Amino acid sequence: MLTDVKLFRRSNGYWYIRFERGKERSLRTKDKKLAEKLFKEVQKEILKGRLVLLEKQQRITLKQFIEEYLSWSANYKSYNTYRLDRHCFSKLLDYLGDIPLKTISVKKLEEYFGFLKTKGQKPTGINIEMRHIKAGFNKAIAWGYLKENPLAKIKPLKIHQSPPKFLSKEEIKLVLGNIKNPDFKDLIICYLETGCRRAELINLRVEDIDIKNQFIKVRGKGSKTRIVPMTKTVIEIMNKRIINKTKQQRIFPAWHPDTVSHMWAKLMKKLGLKYRLHDLRHTTASYLAMKGVSLKIIQELLGHSDIKATQIYSHLCPETIREALSLLNMTGNVNKNQAGRLKRIK
Repeated sequence: MLTDVKLFRRSNGYWYIRFERGKERSLRTKDKKLAEKLFKEVQKEILKGRLVLLEKQQRITLKQFIEEYLSWSANYKSYNTYRLDRHCFSKLLDYLGDIPLKTISVKKLEEYFGFLKTKGQKPTGINIEMRHIKAGFNKAIAWGYLKENPLAKIKPLKIHQSPPKFLSKEEIKLVLGNIKNPDFKDLIICYLETGCRRAELINLRVEDIDIKNQFIKVRGKGSKTRIVPMTKTVIEIMNKRIINKTKQQRIFPAWHPDTVSHMWAKLMKKLGLKYRLHDLRHTTASYLAMKGVSLKIIQELLGHSDIKATQIYSHLCPETIREALSLLNMTGNVNKNQAGRLKRIK
């Protein structure tokens, strides 16, 4: 139906077309007959476009949509996000087969995620797949292939949050003492002393380093940037790495996120340790928490968009909590001096 498209004349005498969502377009004429003729032509074009879209909605298959979506993802998303999109949709296609996109129901998706669970995939990994597939289907809605997202009605799996693993000081010494590659050693030290994610550090460019003010500009998830102060050791590493480089050159040009993880895994096997590269980030945050640094500051340093992601380190702050509780008297009141100390703890 085209009832949402109307022809009308303004007080200036010119005729206009009002489309859905309040959009308007001038026909640039005061002649009523000409305006009506142009209006009918516009209606025909709109109807033709809607019929083509309806036909496309009916015919497009999951495989065809995936090909279109991954082409778009490769151009508009980071490589790592695109790679995850490809991985998640490839698995979904293998399970469902090349069925019409519009026939994918809540039930079929619930069966698919249940299948992943029976195969031993962890809830965290399944939730990641849910997010990527949901984002893809949202784009299908934007393109007119779907009217609603079947994943909108499926809740993420509940996750039992285990305390984060972090290296002891003895293990840190052991790790650094067994790294022969100086380039790799610089990387590991920077991971430990900045709390950066794997790709964030790899993608640092010379223009992101501010030696004078002693901080680095980190490009995090979703193109968000944050400022991370540099320790004395990190400043020394960056100083020697920015020499004779242009602003656009990378600080660690020889490395790719996957090669860093691969080398780290080999080192862990050699030392008989069981830590992921990401546990270096946990190590940074854990030692800050044990030193009494507030979770809010740790959140800002790590670039967590939600404080809930940072709260996994709260169990490492017993002394801070104990100090706060000790300031309370038996009636639960706090005097002015105590209130000042509590404020500093926050």
